[in-house]
Amino acid sequence: MKRLLLCSFVLLTTVSSSAAEPMQLIVNGHARTFLIERPPGNRPHPTIIMLHGGGGGAEQEKQLSGLAQIAQREGFLAVFPEATGGLWNFFPPGKETAQVVEFFQRHGGGLPDDVAFLKALVATLVQDGVSDAKRIYLSGRSLGGVMALRLACIDAGTFAAIGLLISAMPDTVGSDCHPPKPLPVLMINGSADRVLPYQGMRSIQGEILWPTQRLVAFFSDLNGCTQPAQRSLQSGPRAQNIEIERSTACTGGPVVLYRIVGGGHDIPAALQASQTLLTFFSDKAR
Repeated sequence: MKRLLLCSFVLLTTVSSSAAEPMQLIVNGHARTFLIERPPGNRPHPTIIMLHGGGGGAEQEKQLSGLAQIAQREGFLAVFPEATGGLWNFFPPGKETAQVVEFFQRHGGGLPDDVAFLKALVATLVQDGVSDAKRIYLSGRSLGGVMALRLACIDAGTFAAIGLLISAMPDTVGSDCHPPKPLPVLMINGSADRVLPYQGMRSIQGEILWPTQRLVAFFSDLNGCTQPAQRSLQSGPRAQNIEIERSTACTGGPVVLYRIVGGGHDIPAALQASQTLLTFFSDKAR
């Protein structure tokens, strides 16, 4: 069945009626796609929007994360947007590198406005009665997490919390990042990540990155955390340990970091990242 929602800036069309529904948005004259996995019931649902990593895609992230099945079980709507050419345009306008401009010229002919896409996606899901406006959560893997940070910097009021998986803050985004409100945040990073290094410096793409602890401090300050983080240790696979830092004495919401000691640019399956995200999100509302 085809279903249309018309409004001033967007068109939403159901392309298929399969369990994971392929959907399409028209944003600024361009077709953008995403997948939806719905839990039972017709009421507005808490919603997690999961952004795939660079070079990935919506279907790949759905399979890799296992999030769709877990979200459905927990009563969450899971949404998997698709980036143009597999790459998110997280750059503030005018700060795109020549390499990025050239990439997008080969994949669609122009710079995609991913901020507009994701804002239109949220607005449409809420207007259509699919999502609970007070319980929308944004998460991203790798460069998807960078895109989530870009949204947090300019549109934090839309989201109840965010999750960052093996991600980092590029200075090109962080140097002008002024979230309009505090935002609970969960981070999972590997201390030996060579793609988006834990200690900052430069990524393999050449981006100058904040160290993870600087990003933790940024959100701790934003959220009004007044006491040192509580630390605990969790045994992990392959002799890895997971160090957990929880700042909960925060007026604007908790800041939690899972540090995978010796971990690279992946997350051990035993950590169950999707379940960890949903557990963190479950009691958060804006």
